[in-house]
Parts: sequence; C-alpha cells; structure tokens
Amino acid sequence: MTTFNEILGTKSGDTESTVKQRYKLLSVRVHPDKGGSKALMHLVRHSYDNIVKGKGEHPLAIPAASFATGGNTAALERELSAVKKERDELSALNQLLKVQLNQARKGSSNTSNSTDYSRKIAQLEGEMVLLKEERNRLQSQKDAAIVEQGKLAGELRRALSENEMLETELERNAGVKMPGAVQWAQKFWLPAMAMSSLVAVLFLGATMVNWSAMTAWFDSEEPEVIPPKVTVVHAKSKSPIAADNEPATEETTPVMSEALRKPFLQLTNKTGVWSLASYTETERPYIAIRSDNGSYIVNDCSGEFRLYLNEPFKPLRVAANLIYLHQNQHFHVYKIPYGQGSSAESWLQSRKLQINDELFTSEAFRDSRSALLEKCRS
Repeated sequence: MTTFNEILGTKSGDTESTVKQRYKLLSVRVHPDKGGSKALMHLVRHSYDNIVKGKGEHPLAIPAASFATGGNTAALERELSAVKKERDELSALNQLLKVQLNQARKGSSNTSNSTDYSRKIAQLEGEMVLLKEERNRLQSQKDAAIVEQGKLAGELRRALSENEMLETELERNAGVKMPGAVQWAQKFWLPAMAMSSLVAVLFLGATMVNWSAMTAWFDSEEPEVIPPKVTVVHAKSKSPIAADNEPATEETTPVMSEALRKPFLQLTNKTGVWSLASYTETERPYIAIRSDNGSYIVNDCSGEFRLYLNEPFKPLRVAANLIYLHQNQHFHVYKIPYGQGSSAESWLQSRKLQINDELFTSEAFRDSRSALLEKCRS
C-alpha cells in the first residue's frame, strides 16, 4: 500500500521544514493553473496534513474531496503514478545535488592553499577596516576644510565690501587719509595754514580788486558792452610820386575781445526752478537752473548741457563726465557730454540730479524746454 510519505517523498525522521518544502514543490506541479487537477491538489494537501500529524507511514486513503467532481478512479491513479514518477525524478536530482555539494566541500577542505586563502582574506579584511577608518578621518578633515573655506570666503567678501566703501569715501573726499601725526597735521595745521595764506592774499589784493566789476557780476542788469578795439594801420605808398600826389589812407580792422565772444548769463537769485532767459550779448535764448551754491546748468539751441560752476565752490576734483571748456564771468564752464544731466530725457525722467556734488531739480523743465524749442525754431 502507498503511504503518505511516499506521496510527498519524505521520511519519518524528516523535519517539518523539509516536509513543507516537499509540499510546496509538489503543489506547484499539481496545481490546476500549472497543468494539474483539483483532485491531485487535494491529495497532496491531504498527505501533507497527515504527515504533519505524524501519520506519514499510514496507508493512503483517498479523500472524498478528490471525487467531488465525479472523477474516474483510473484517471486519478494515472495522475498519481505521474506524480510519483516526478517525485522520484526530483528525489534522484536532489540526491545528485547533495553528492556534488559534498564533493565540493571535501575538495575545498582538502586543498593545500585553503589556509593561505583564509589568511589573505583576513589580512584584506583588516586592511579594509583600516582604509575605512582612514576614509572617515579624511572625510572629517574635508568637512572641516569646507567649513573653514566658507568662513574665509565670508571674511574676504566683507573685506572687499569694506575696501570698496573706503575707496568710495576717499574718492568723495578727494584725498587719502593718513595715519598718525600726518593725519593730525592734515586735519588741523594744513587747513589753518591754507586759511591764513588766503587771508593774507585777500588783504594784500583788496586794493587791486575792481569792486564795481565784481558787483556787476551779481547784477541782473545787462553789463555795459565794451566797444571793440580798433587797430590803425597806415598804408604805405606804392612809389614816392604816388605818395606826393595821393593822400595817405587809413585801414581799420576791428578786433573782438575774448570777453565779447563768450555769452554772459543773466544771473538770478531764484534757485531750484528751470526758467527761460537769453544771453546778454547775443540775445540767444537758453534755459537754466541755479543751485544753492550759485552754479548753473544751461541748455541752449545747440542742444548741449553745460555746467557753469561757481568759482568759489570749485572742488579739487570734478566728475569724470565733465569736460572743461573755458572760464566765463566768475564761472568755470564744463560740457556734460554723457552721464547724468547730459540729455533732456535724463531731466524728464528724474526729479532731482546730483552733478559734481550739487543738487539740481527738474522742476518746470518740461515747460521751459518747450518754450526754448519754440524760440529756437522761430
């Protein structure tokens, strides 16, 4: 009679895990989805349950569930024979694999170099541990170096920003501050000496100044036009006879002085507002605005913007976009070819512009500019 152990291919002394492994292997093969049948699946399950209960050597009793579908006993016996055959094949294959595994273990244990391999493996493992420790140490140093690099970069950025601020302040003050006694002397003695020299020069030259001309600069009335200088040139006679018969003629060549060729501004006391005016000599129109220091920004029909810098307030250094032209009245005249205040658009787009450390507003600029263009066209 066939026992339950023969169905699964197990023995009475096999462990539960071995029995379970054999059950899973046969279940996969006899499952209906894998080409088996429900009857065989119930038979394998019934055998597994009996073996687990300790009834592996009991004779096989086919459960009633195997015939629930009204199956034929002969067909079931054929399927059972096929399952037994597959079981025997699997058992033989399992035995062969076990023999090969034992041979491989014996071959590795009998190898003469197994000890050397173990020693080398242990040595490599030790070196691996040392390398890991060294890598961790270097990684910590790398992290510390990255943190230090970030600190140095921040300090460098702060130093550069402070340096830029110092350079800007030095350029604004038009000089470099000196440490120690030199700085003290520059701050106190040098200004005192310069002031005393200026007082001495003013005192000595007070009698040489034409005060009427000085006050005329600040007068809004038109200055008196100086008549042109006339140079008299005596003509030479072509011959002595002609000189006796013809009277001598005089040729006059008018020479315009430099002061007449430079148009004067009409000075005003009103500050902070653009207004339309005309030059005193030529009556050409222009618009201008006066600062608190008495300087002017002038724009005429030429389209150029000029800075009439009041001479007493002339700094040691002027802005880079100012080009010196000439001196007119008590002004130093500069052309503004580019930058702030060099075009009508910059005045229209800004409410206030700083030119050479002086503030000029754009109040009434649009209306004054329109009036100037109208006069220039007429």
